[in-house]
Amino acid sequence: MKYNLSELEKQLEQYAENSKLIEESYVLLSEEMRQIYSFKIFGDNLLAIPADLLIEGDDEEFEIPFSFLNSLEEIDIFENEFRAEIPDHFFQIGSLYGTAEIVLVDKIKNTVHVFHVSDIADKDWLHYKLENEICTLDTFVNSIRPQTVCCLIHAKDYSKWDRFEIKNKTELKTEIESIKYKDEKTVWDEYLQQVKRSLENGFEINYAPRAIRNLIDDFNI
Repeated sequence: MKYNLSELEKQLEQYAENSKLIEESYVLLSEEMRQIYSFKIFGDNLLAIPADLLIEGDDEEFEIPFSFLNSLEEIDIFENEFRAEIPDHFFQIGSLYGTAEIVLVDKIKNTVHVFHVSDIADKDWLHYKLENEICTLDTFVNSIRPQTVCCLIHAKDYSKWDRFEIKNKTELKTEIESIKYKDEKTVWDEYLQQVKRSLENGFEINYAPRAIRNLIDDFNI
């Protein structure tokens, strides 16, 4: 786990920040979770996990954006909105797709669990998700990678969207096809062009890597 965290820290150096959690909050964390918070890997629009980590066999699907829990405010929101239905040995470690799905760690079993915020209204379904883990914390952390997936939704028709992802460093995956390019620079250039065309066609960013978000103003659209 430490190796992958160290590699993430190197790859995210330009954008990542240290955790904003204060040391007093670390008492809530297990020993393994404390390791995570010693690395500079925090911030929105930086990380993702492979889809097949959540649903076995979805290896052809787009990766899923993930962010680590990074502030006392996030802890307060979880405690106020969800704790009444979540046993005390579960701790939020992050979220998927912004804040739509909550990622928990069972501190007793060291396993990862995920529930959608709407599941809180269905106790049986929530109980099922808390009883059935996605994977171990170690497996989850070792599967995390820098985010490359970008999702844009049409401003006037939410049933239309574009998604683009760079896979294996030189392969560009779209909703239609996957094309392998000769090198990382070439695939990145085409990736930017795909995003720019979507913006020109009336689509808006739903989620995207930090690098893309930082370039939006440069597109002059």
